Amino acid sequence: MRRKTVTIRSVAQRAQVSVSTVSQILNGNSHYVSAGKRERVLQAAEELQYRPSAIARSMVNQRTATVGMVFTSVVDHLFIHAIRSVQAVLRPEGYTIFLADTPDIESEIQAITALQVPFVTINRPLAQDCDFNQIHWNDWEAGYLATKHLLSLGHRSIGTISGPLQGLPRWQSAFDRHQGWQQALAEQGISGSPDWSFDGNYTCQGGYEATMRLLKQAGTKSKLPTALFIANDEMAMGTLRALHHAGIRVPQEVALVNVGDTRFTTHMAPALTSLAHPVAEAGKIAAHLLLEQFAASDPLPAQNIMLSFDLRIRESCGSNPEPSGPFF
Repeated sequence: MRRKTVTIRSVAQRAQVSVSTVSQILNGNSHYVSAGKRERVLQAAEELQYRPSAIARSMVNQRTATVGMVFTSVVDHLFIHAIRSVQAVLRPEGYTIFLADTPDIESEIQAITALQVPFVTINRPLAQDCDFNQIHWNDWEAGYLATKHLLSLGHRSIGTISGPLQGLPRWQSAFDRHQGWQQALAEQGISGSPDWSFDGNYTCQGGYEATMRLLKQAGTKSKLPTALFIANDEMAMGTLRALHHAGIRVPQEVALVNVGDTRFTTHMAPALTSLAHPVAEAGKIAAHLLLEQFAASDPLPAQNIMLSFDLRIRESCGSNPEPSGPFF
């Protein structure tokens, strides 16, 4: 049987007081309310198991208990972890979350500034000295660490399938990851050859086509790089498909490391060695920064936080052996 909704009016009727009196007591403004009324209201609320909604509280306090999350695409699998970590911090504090998506950075800025509320940006290509809280991912470090790992395994010919290297600042992450790849090679006296760098446009199809161009350019297996740094997980899927069609084994003939540790990377064949985005950590930090801003009577100094990726070593780089077989 469905439980009857308990409202603030229900509590008022049980305690035989006005709705405004119940509202004052439940919101801590009971200085001018008699002790007897206060006791009756609290007892009625407990008996009825009354839980004030966020909307009701906002009407009384003239403050919304709502936090918005604005994305370029709310269906992007990458943001699910951020949403969950923000909810884990804010829901126990009585806040509800609403989601919105915008087509570009300009629209994001308009959506935020129109509300005139405290906000935190996560990995947006904005000026580092902006007077608001920002959380960034160290994309340069991701490219650098991925390439250093391949170098540590003995590879000296390491190509890359990059994201779009034009159109900054939108594709700043692609540029930074590419720079990290170049720096790691340069430290070993290796030139990041343009012949081994192909733009995969951050898409599965782009990764496939970029890898096919690499294969065509090489002509033979012996002229292929022995390893590839793939700048995101979608392109890595396209790269695996292209190498499979060409009869090239991963990691035996070409090792792979990519950025983006999504739920399917462990189920690829081979499982992908990946640099995992600090998405959940960023969401948790952003939520706590907002709570600090809400609680402060005066504006707090803006923080600019940089988070690192986490290298998760699996089969595609050759470090971990593939499962033994065959079974039959």
